[in-house]
Amino acid sequence: MATDIEQQAFVLHRRPYRETSLLVTFFTPDYGKQNAVIKGVRSSSKTARAKQAWLQPFQGLNISWREKTNHSSDLVSLRQLEPNHVRFPLGGEGSICGLYLNELLYRLLYPSLEVTGLFEEYQQALYDLALAEDRYQQAWVLRQFEFALLSELGYAFQTEVDYYQQPIQADKKYLFHLELGLFPEPFSQISLDQNQGVVISGQCLLLFAQKTYCESCLTEWKRLFRYVLTPYLGQKPIQTRSLFQS
Repeated sequence: MATDIEQQAFVLHRRPYRETSLLVTFFTPDYGKQNAVIKGVRSSSKTARAKQAWLQPFQGLNISWREKTNHSSDLVSLRQLEPNHVRFPLGGEGSICGLYLNELLYRLLYPSLEVTGLFEEYQQALYDLALAEDRYQQAWVLRQFEFALLSELGYAFQTEVDYYQQPIQADKKYLFHLELGLFPEPFSQISLDQNQGVVISGQCLLLFAQKTYCESCLTEWKRLFRYVLTPYLGQKPIQTRSLFQS
């Protein structure tokens, strides 16, 4: 017997579909990424305009669909679509940061995979971005969310002990290798090409492990996470990075 599934949701991505419809990718806590066709939403009717206003980034939604017995398609047919009271008023660079989170989720999440903890992390990140007063605080929010996403996907990395299971020392530099972890200096003793990794200070590793914000570490954290995320994102560039540059 088919059952109706009800979920909170946010829009990750939308694009035109046929003449008057949209293909929308939603982010939900219990069913992860879900794709749905919203019919007739690109017309000029009052109802269509209202739905378009709801289908904006950072607007919380309540959606429902009927569970299929035949999973030949990853598209669901929505039975309910309405806004809820949750909305994050991001503007300017904060909005671009939020769109970056959406792009990561859109590209890295597996369809229909439960991500309740990550859904909560996402809402917290949007809330923190709304409160952020400058680029430094925005960058700190992004790094924390990137780590939460990698952990959810099973790609978390250790920031408190090195390859030899020795505690990280604040006064040392470390070479982080994607598959092997952290190697302490001197790097000349390591039989690895240093171009295969990224160097980061022990102090910045420890501060991140303690979830302690540090402006001077932001550049090192950014370089580390970009290195870790690149293999999973593939060759296609992140579109929102170009928005920051412009």
